[in-house]
Amino acid sequence: MSTEAEAFPSVSSLPAWLVPSVYLNWSTDWLRESIAIATNSREHALPGGPDGPKRGDVVVTVLGDAGVVASVELMGASDGDSWITDELFGPDRPIVWADLFDGADAYLGSSGWLPAEHARAVLDGIANQFHDGPVHTIDPGDCGAGEAASDVHVLRIIGHRAVSGWAMRREERCATCERFVDVHELQVHDDGAVRLGTTTAGGRTLEQVVRDVHLMCRPCHDLMHAHSVSAQRSRLRPQCPGCGVRGRTKRIVWGMTFHDDVVSAEPDVVYGGFEVPVPAPEWYCTECHANFGSTVVASRVLDAQGPAVPQPVTGAIRVDLEPAVAGSASDAPVVEDEQSRWEPTGGI
Repeated sequence: MSTEAEAFPSVSSLPAWLVPSVYLNWSTDWLRESIAIATNSREHALPGGPDGPKRGDVVVTVLGDAGVVASVELMGASDGDSWITDELFGPDRPIVWADLFDGADAYLGSSGWLPAEHARAVLDGIANQFHDGPVHTIDPGDCGAGEAASDVHVLRIIGHRAVSGWAMRREERCATCERFVDVHELQVHDDGAVRLGTTTAGGRTLEQVVRDVHLMCRPCHDLMHAHSVSAQRSRLRPQCPGCGVRGRTKRIVWGMTFHDDVVSAEPDVVYGGFEVPVPAPEWYCTECHANFGSTVVASRVLDAQGPAVPQPVTGAIRVDLEPAVAGSASDAPVVEDEQSRWEPTGGI
């Protein structure tokens, strides 16, 4: 991969037979494609078939809604149904499709061969933006009200090396909790918009927008924006080690009777019963009905032989079959006999 501007000489004055044919590859699966390109994975899909590019042709892959130039590849020899490419350019700095030449908007979202005059304009436009930087910026979107713009997401992924200093892996650390998460699940957060108090680019250049964007896991990203106390409590509760679902865990309360004031002070809990078992499970998953303690979560992380699946509490627990307060029956299945899996007697 070349990062020298001289690698892209002007082709405007070259004879037609020296200008390579350019195939525009506008992928709709922008997230998968951008990750495949950033991780140098074989999952990066190139066009094929009898009408597709051949050896010596150039493929320009563009991703996102407005369009971000993700890669420029020279088609090499074929290996069965797969093509071997010599990558001419992987953008270490952002390049926007709409800024390449006048009339580029007509190709938004499409794939196919470019006319010779536009092939020249695309190659020159890429070289100029690489050398001088993008002409305009883009609207990053409001990640507090919804998802950020796909273009910003793509730019942050393919620009990962320039921002972090190392190549992207299939799992990267969340920018806040620093937990390794599959890159497909990481969300983009525009910290610059928070700093400037805006939901637009706010006068920032495109490179500044990219550096202001961070990759975060969903729980951490949710914490960066306005939300209720109950929503934060739900997200911070432990992930169920049985089914892996987060946000559906309720705390089990033992040995007390629910009154109206207790119900108001203890939202989103379930009642375990008057008699407290030893050991007593602390958490109940409404998704798979597993009950577990905090030590089980810790052992799942530390167990060298594999994840420790929580075992249901059986037999020794006496459960009051009458719920202490009116609650949701779907959240509180009734225990049929002493040997069945324990489930809470009532929920809130």
